[in-house]
Amino acid sequence: MADQREIINRGNCFKLLAACFYEPDKDLLLEEQVCENLSKLLDTWASGAAKAAGEMTLSLKTCSQDQLSIDHAALFVGPFELIAAPYGSVYKEQNRQVMGESTIDVLRFYQNAGLAVDIKEPPDHIAIELEFMSYLCTKEAESLASGNQLETENFRILQRQFFQSALEWVPRFCDSIKKGTSNPFYSGLADCLGRFMVTCERFYVRTAEINA
Repeated sequence: MADQREIINRGNCFKLLAACFYEPDKDLLLEEQVCENLSKLLDTWASGAAKAAGEMTLSLKTCSQDQLSIDHAALFVGPFELIAAPYGSVYKEQNRQVMGESTIDVLRFYQNAGLAVDIKEPPDHIAIELEFMSYLCTKEAESLASGNQLETENFRILQRQFFQSALEWVPRFCDSIKKGTSNPFYSGLADCLGRFMVTCERFYVRTAEINA
């Protein structure tokens, strides 16, 4: 069973990764040391992802704000066909449909966790889903600290269910990014997220299989 510090660190990784998928602000990312902090958090238990985060730091320093914005738009925003659509439904629904039944399923997860959702993006946007995992980790850590075993287990189960059902599209999303960009920041981000997700399987998939 994970201890409180491990849960908090994992949640912070989800949060920092989410920040990298919003419209980029180079100065803010550097000032907040987003990639450096991500690399430090990942270093002890996801070395491959930590290395990718370190490469993101280097590329961020050399890439201009304009180029970051252009490549972010080409990958995730448009106005033309998206190279790497950041919505889970595109990978899970027929005809790459946005706001399909799988999106409604994601919204139900948020509601079941007690969240009132009022967002401009579809609920299955990659950044929002990663932030939700961060939220669940935070709530699990808080419940563990207060000694509420039932609540701790409930938040752990929600993480596992969301990871297995809602986030199964992420490896294909990461592949689309790596195939569709020459920007080292975004290719590094795809590599970091992909490796992080593989590492997370031991918390959310393999552990569940052992306990079954």
